[in-house]
Amino acid sequence: VGALSQHDITKLISSNLGLPCRYTKELAGVVHSKTRGNPFFVTQFMRSIIQNKMLSYSVKERMWTWDCDVVDLQMISDGVAELLTSNFSRLSSQLVQAIKILSCFGIQVNESIVFALDSRNKILSFNISDVLPLAIKEGIIEKAGPIYQFTHDIVQQTIYELIPRHNRTLLHRTIGKNLLVSASNDSRLLFLATDQINIFCEDGDPSTEERSQFSGVNARAAKLALASSNFNQARSFIDAGIQLLENKHWETQYDLSLDLFEMGASASFMRGDTDSMSHCVNEVLSHARTFDDSLMASSLLVKLLASSSKFDEATSNCLVILSNLGEEFPSEVSLPLVMNELSLMQADLGNVTRDQFKLLPQMVDKKKLNAMKFLNMLCMYNHISKPLMLPLFSCRMLKLTMQYGFCDDSIVGLATFGLALFHFTNNIHLACRLVKVSEKLIEESPNKHILQSRLCRELVSAFKLVIKPFFSVVPLYSELYHSAILIGDVENALICRWNHCVACFFTGASDLRSASKLAVACMEEADKYQQKAIFYSAMAGVNACSGLVGQPDVDSEVRSFAELEMIAGTTNSVQLELHLILYQIALNCWMRKYQDVAKLSEKYNRKQSISPQKSAWNIYRMLFEGIAYLNLARETKQAGWKTLGEKAMLWMSQMETISKWNYENKTKLLQAELHYSKGELESAEASYEASINSAHEHKFIHEEAWACELYGVFCIQNNLAERGNELIKAALDKYTQWGAMEKVTELQKLIDASDAAMLMRRTQSYGRATF
Repeated sequence: VGALSQHDITKLISSNLGLPCRYTKELAGVVHSKTRGNPFFVTQFMRSIIQNKMLSYSVKERMWTWDCDVVDLQMISDGVAELLTSNFSRLSSQLVQAIKILSCFGIQVNESIVFALDSRNKILSFNISDVLPLAIKEGIIEKAGPIYQFTHDIVQQTIYELIPRHNRTLLHRTIGKNLLVSASNDSRLLFLATDQINIFCEDGDPSTEERSQFSGVNARAAKLALASSNFNQARSFIDAGIQLLENKHWETQYDLSLDLFEMGASASFMRGDTDSMSHCVNEVLSHARTFDDSLMASSLLVKLLASSSKFDEATSNCLVILSNLGEEFPSEVSLPLVMNELSLMQADLGNVTRDQFKLLPQMVDKKKLNAMKFLNMLCMYNHISKPLMLPLFSCRMLKLTMQYGFCDDSIVGLATFGLALFHFTNNIHLACRLVKVSEKLIEESPNKHILQSRLCRELVSAFKLVIKPFFSVVPLYSELYHSAILIGDVENALICRWNHCVACFFTGASDLRSASKLAVACMEEADKYQQKAIFYSAMAGVNACSGLVGQPDVDSEVRSFAELEMIAGTTNSVQLELHLILYQIALNCWMRKYQDVAKLSEKYNRKQSISPQKSAWNIYRMLFEGIAYLNLARETKQAGWKTLGEKAMLWMSQMETISKWNYENKTKLLQAELHYSKGELESAEASYEASINSAHEHKFIHEEAWACELYGVFCIQNNLAERGNELIKAALDKYTQWGAMEKVTELQKLIDASDAAMLMRRTQSYGRATF
């Protein structure tokens, strides 16, 4: 059977679908184009569009329906592709030359590339775009919107292999050089040109002059790729650029080498390739001719150390560099020194506005700009491990801003100073105003997304989360995480995600299983990007959730608290140690292991004798410690425990004045336990009821469960077994909703007990402690 004409296919389709030829003419044209009229391929193609539901029967219209544009996108079969390639010999010379060039780009190419090839330095003596309609008519390529695409990969591969290997290599070079002429302001063209050149460099033999030129082209492409957060593509350009450098490139191509290795370190850090990053950093530090030339590599080394939980070493490096930049800091820092710095700066910033900052000249002094960059990093990495240093660093940043001008890091200094005021003084009004000024400046900055994610911890975790209703703040973390990922800021994205994990666990903003999944996701992502500090801290969160929920669903090995403590000791990471202690304080308090809470609290105070009193971490620590101390006071009859518990209650009362929504139920619960410790039973009952009602009203389901549990224990211990059982059952229901199944199991034992005496014995199994 010979080839079918388009008219033959029209009649064939009309006959089979029971439709007039005028209905099927356009579809027949598409089928003929895709099959070249081969009867076997026509049958195959019709079957494929039916299987792919491109041709279907409409009950509503009572006829077969299709969309020719959709059918036209269906790939031709291997057989048709082979049929097409067998007829290449009859194609015109111009058409063959044009499709050979297109084949060098792969299976598809944008028409803008074709226009670029036709402009300025033409590769051919004619315009490629003029002959492409013929290629479409021959069925070799198709056009969908701005995209030219070969009808099958076999077609593209066959055409590409028709070019002799040596000629192919040279053609890639020619195409690359041609595109470079049009790529001055077009990153997409530059990337394609660089790819073409690199194909030539892999298989060809570039001259010394070409190697130098093409290494520079790769450096230029890498900069644009980094700017668009395309780190994998940037890394490939950087590697190619480095390969093209001369043997003694640090002597003969110093500036280009410095650029490539600095970019290599940055791209590797963003990709989590710490080995490659370390290599690039060491290359720069070993060959940098001046102190200024080493600063970028030094900043990346600080990031590398911090990502490995080596915060002390990272801090030491920053301080040495700042000293060389003319910014000295005392080796010993005391609270009086900090308070004096805060007092002096308060006077300067008492009435500062956003307009005053905007009117400052731009900071242009390179030395001071570098100092601001390293001060920014010090604020970031000492937030938990050495919070007493934050006021000094932020004050210095503001002094430099007032003296030398404004830059983005000035906003970091202002936000951090506002946070320091909030934590270390009672000037909450000024702290709030400075934070609002910071937020306005961030909104107006062209680097808004970078600053938002960088200041997630300062503005959200340490400030908004404390003064605003928890549930209105927690969703911000996800927004900031995605904002950071969008710009390729993996480090701050992971900090946002980890803070989200912490907030969900402590505030009860999500159920525990969701909090556990979030912590697992954070752990796995941190592992992917080799952010060990966040990886181990997230693992501690997974452990804490597991203690209340049960074993997590995670492929990676989750190490125990004891194993994580050994890692913290080995890496000398105070931050990880504090995270571990705080998670264990929370878990042990929930599980009513109050002696362990007291021991952990003592350990925490040894590690950090002065901590920000109003931080979210500290607020929950004081709550858990207060409940533990008051329970120990009743068990041991020692007044010291009660004094500590009363101190925690008074402190929580002060926090209630800042946010009644967040802290009223916590204050009432501490008051109830204090009244109970003093034997004031009626007042205790009233406070328990108030705590339960407040937690319910403010949607703290986990703390409502906790208040019900402690009130139930109170009732059982005071011969109100029936009321106690009701409260324990209410707690069990709330814990179930929260997902704390380990707590549910524990409380079920109390409910299953047959008499009040047994219940009494179970609730008194707390052990003894000495003060």
